[in-house]
Amino acid sequence: MDVLTAFLLTFPIVFVISLLFDGVDRKIHARMQRRVGPPIIQPFYDFIKLLNKERIVPATASSQIFTVLPTLAAASSILSSAILFASVMSGTSFGGDLVVVFYLLAMSSVLVMIGGSSSGNPYGAIGFSRKMTMLIAYEVPLLLSFLSLFLKINSASYYNAILTQVKVGSMLALAFPSMAVSAIAFLLCISAAADVVPFDVSEAKTEIVYGPLVEYGGPYLALFKLAKASSNLSLTFLATTTFFYLPALFNSEAPLGLGAFIVCLLLTLILWFLTITVPRTVFARMKVGQAFKFYWIAALPLSVIAVILSVLGL
Repeated sequence: MDVLTAFLLTFPIVFVISLLFDGVDRKIHARMQRRVGPPIIQPFYDFIKLLNKERIVPATASSQIFTVLPTLAAASSILSSAILFASVMSGTSFGGDLVVVFYLLAMSSVLVMIGGSSSGNPYGAIGFSRKMTMLIAYEVPLLLSFLSLFLKINSASYYNAILTQVKVGSMLALAFPSMAVSAIAFLLCISAAADVVPFDVSEAKTEIVYGPLVEYGGPYLALFKLAKASSNLSLTFLATTTFFYLPALFNSEAPLGLGAFIVCLLLTLILWFLTITVPRTVFARMKVGQAFKFYWIAALPLSVIAVILSVLGL
């Protein structure tokens, strides 16, 4: 499959898969709490329902920022997933694409934060403050985890990260100590980046009524929800393919392509369950200070160790 075809195909695929995985997450979350839960396709119903609602902009909001940012956030998240999907499906990528994906994922969170603060609602301002704190808490170890990966493969190319696993015939997390530690740090950061319990302090609906999203409704809220689902898909798919690329173990002749993409999607769903569904079902919400300390006491040292091990060639 050529690059252009794969890239064009990925946009509707990202839309469907991200909402579908979100529906599976909600269903399993409900079943783990012994509830029936919504149907798996409920996120599609919600998205269509919200799109058909009236567009309301608060009188206190900065209207241009308030209305534009949901579209930009959704575009950033979908594009990050599309870059990853197209690379696996077509078997190629461009130099530095991992840096671009990291930037797009961070940008999506920042846009949600700014959009909330532009509403003029006090809860939006509190959500902005909490979101900023959490960004500092998890983005630093996440960035260092990426840095250890770059040092290990001597490249910032997503394609090279996969090819390295194919060449050694194993997953990076199993082949090198530095990558095992880096993978643990990366996985720890997913829950906070996904803004789910126990790290959803910026949206905490029982405390600050969804924080940045408090004034959003209708199509704007639909786009933010799509952005969140797509970001979660990007994070888990990125972890799957850079640290746990399963096709490298079995098929060195055709390590990339549609078959490998489907295998990676299935493994992505498992990682989604382990890093998003289980934490938000099992744990209670932390306080802001507790969440910050967790990442700077647990995830940050791990990511620093991963960088040191990568520098030492381990």
